[in-house]
Amino acid sequence: MNKKIITASMAFVAAQAAFYVAESEATFDEKVTNKQTTVSPGVQYIQERYESADTKEVVNFLNIDLNNHHTSLEIGMPDPINSLKTTSAISKIHNREGHRVVGATNASYFLGNGYPANLLVNNNVIVNYGILGENTDSPTQQPVAFGMTKSGEAIADYYTTDLSFTVAGQKFTIDRINNDRAAGTTVLYTAEKATTNTNNWGLEIVVTGATQNTKTLSFGDSISGTIASITEYGQPGNSAVPADGFVVSIQDKAIAEKVKAALEIGAPIQVDLNIDDKWKDAQYILAAGPLLVKDGQVNISMPTSSSFVKMRSDRTAIAVDATGKKVFLVTVDGRQSGYSNGTSLTDFASYLISKGAKYAINLDGGGSTTMVVRTPGQEAPSLVNRPSDGSERRVSATLQVINSAPAGTLKAFSITGLPGSMTVETSATADVSLAYDEFLNPVAIQKDQVKWSVEGDIGELNGATFSATKIGSGKLVATYNGVRSEVALKVTKAPEAVEIIDPFDVTSNWAVTTAKATATIVNATKAEPFREGASSMRLNYNFTTGESGTKAAYAVAQSPILLEGLPKQVGVWVYGDAAKHWLRGVIIDGNGEKHTIDFTQQGKLDWTGWKYVTANVPQDMALPIKFDRIYITEPTAENQNQGVLYFDQLQAVYKEDYKEPLYTDLKLTHWASSTIEYLNTNELVKGYPNGTFKPESTITRAEAATIIARALGISSTNNVMFDDVKTNHFAYGAIAAVSEQGILTGREASKFSPDGKLTRAEMATILKRAYNLSGKASLPFKDVPAKHWAYDAIATVYSNQLTGGYPDNTFKPNNSITRAEFATFLSKILQK
Repeated sequence: MNKKIITASMAFVAAQAAFYVAESEATFDEKVTNKQTTVSPGVQYIQERYESADTKEVVNFLNIDLNNHHTSLEIGMPDPINSLKTTSAISKIHNREGHRVVGATNASYFLGNGYPANLLVNNNVIVNYGILGENTDSPTQQPVAFGMTKSGEAIADYYTTDLSFTVAGQKFTIDRINNDRAAGTTVLYTAEKATTNTNNWGLEIVVTGATQNTKTLSFGDSISGTIASITEYGQPGNSAVPADGFVVSIQDKAIAEKVKAALEIGAPIQVDLNIDDKWKDAQYILAAGPLLVKDGQVNISMPTSSSFVKMRSDRTAIAVDATGKKVFLVTVDGRQSGYSNGTSLTDFASYLISKGAKYAINLDGGGSTTMVVRTPGQEAPSLVNRPSDGSERRVSATLQVINSAPAGTLKAFSITGLPGSMTVETSATADVSLAYDEFLNPVAIQKDQVKWSVEGDIGELNGATFSATKIGSGKLVATYNGVRSEVALKVTKAPEAVEIIDPFDVTSNWAVTTAKATATIVNATKAEPFREGASSMRLNYNFTTGESGTKAAYAVAQSPILLEGLPKQVGVWVYGDAAKHWLRGVIIDGNGEKHTIDFTQQGKLDWTGWKYVTANVPQDMALPIKFDRIYITEPTAENQNQGVLYFDQLQAVYKEDYKEPLYTDLKLTHWASSTIEYLNTNELVKGYPNGTFKPESTITRAEAATIIARALGISSTNNVMFDDVKTNHFAYGAIAAVSEQGILTGREASKFSPDGKLTRAEMATILKRAYNLSGKASLPFKDVPAKHWAYDAIATVYSNQLTGGYPDNTFKPNNSITRAEFATFLSKILQK
């Protein structure tokens, strides 16, 4: 391409600029893991993890040997070309028998209208001529591309195009094909377009009788035709493109005047489309950029001082070795602190050289960075990297690795549906999957022809259903067409009533993702609510941002957590914010299928403080079961707010009638357990943020006021008239309500004594006033004379059988009452 073009829509450059995070530091320092899998003959998938003091990089790598005659590398495109689709979706479109997509990455940059931003040639047809950018942060300011030559060798290098038209012996440059006519450009419009969609500030030459159908163009084409009409500068543009011709549209006025002098209706005109020799007749060409490696050296085709080069981010690249027969598709995840920080282009280029690259080119990166890989036997590839957007971004083109081997004979298959460990008296049905031939392509198995057996005295088989009967170790064996597969089995004793899935003492096992929202996950501080252990998990969510629609914030297990056997329920403690959202979870069965479970109904996450909630586990699920995520969601726009939730003690429940203790310091056998549970169920008592109730602690007058106001549902519009109750006191509203109603008044003028301990005499007075109790009985208590200020109240509650005395015939009216005692008195009167 001889001329740099300023595009009217450089959205892809702006998008790229948005994904940088920090100045580059040393990357690819110490390799901590290296996993390798052969996914197809001649194709190896490698995942490497690197760590240094400041950075982490997760690299996904497809090593492709084009010497293997069943292996090829192609461009994958959606149809139509501007209908953006994910890398996974494009792979599935092109995946078929004899043409198996075994791996792919995103490739082209793309514009806001969905079209690729740069040159794209496939099967020697110019799919998109594209543009170059002049912005110094643009990765495509130089014409560089990856492609496959006519002879089948990979190439990554600069290219030069020469597009022109000749009229009356004079040759003029063409800048674009079927693209917007920007200032100073000349555009060739072919029969693929209905009209030029131009304004009147240009000259247009309408040509008919073309020597070939212009809907399909290739480099090397020389197309002649006859000038049918001319639209001059100032005349209306938007010329119709003839079905048998083309239109040359010139915006530059000086060039237009020069061309106009040579034009004549009925005169011949010729268009020539050329590219430099090394790219002629290429199978395909995919332009991107910048170039990273040339002749085995770092060679970046843009200023290395640019932020695009220097900053760490997600990256995608393709590299070629010296033979042109070994190709590497590589992604580096980025912008995910604690997982992978990404890399600069300079460091990326050095890394590719260390892997054997002689030439390499950068492809689209950032949120577009995606790699999918097929597991042997899998029908289509699946995602192996972690896109920084949280999910795959739709793209305009991919590079995909193809296995073209014919159907072969069965080599191996896997047994699924069984956990590695089962408990006595549980059953699970086995299945076979991921069957593949010698070319690692999927093979269909007639499942009714599979023969099953069990080795080791651990259980019985009924078809493919295994029932564990005895503790021990053994194997389940499946045989099909002479091929044997086996899986180790361990039978253990039944689990306890509950098994902890995660105590949430640390949150490094969890990642946050969102849908049309923002959110963060951290551990609660010592000052924040947590019930058990060292901490809880705090989820900060914001549903007020992002696009409209259903919003969600997910706490996702970094690796789904294996559950023992088949639990009845999954339970979790949640410190609610009364925002009335929907609390849900996801579990994965033994077939890899995800199931949504509900901890609440929609709108019923409506409490404050701690509450234990459970979600039922379907009892027909294939084992093993894994817990994948817990999340809140809000489909109603009017209720999309922001808030904070805390989660503690995620657990699997196995016992049908299991009952979770309400408070960490209140055993189910405590004498007041049932009454406290009654009040908690009715949301009259809630305990403390650390999960305790403190049943033997004395209750304060402020606490009593809060519980009574809540039980009666009363409030006050008047201010508190007590000097010792500030407006920011937790019980301010309750004290105002009960004092206004005369239920609980001050102990002295202008003093409520909110922290004072509630006495037994005060308790009797409160209950009589609050519930308008009547009745009187003669009191047997020697310490409550008739002249005692609370005599009538004590006599009333005594006659209503709400209280009694002590064995020594005393009532001890001045003794402080405990929280458990107050709860018992209140529950008695409410149930009475």
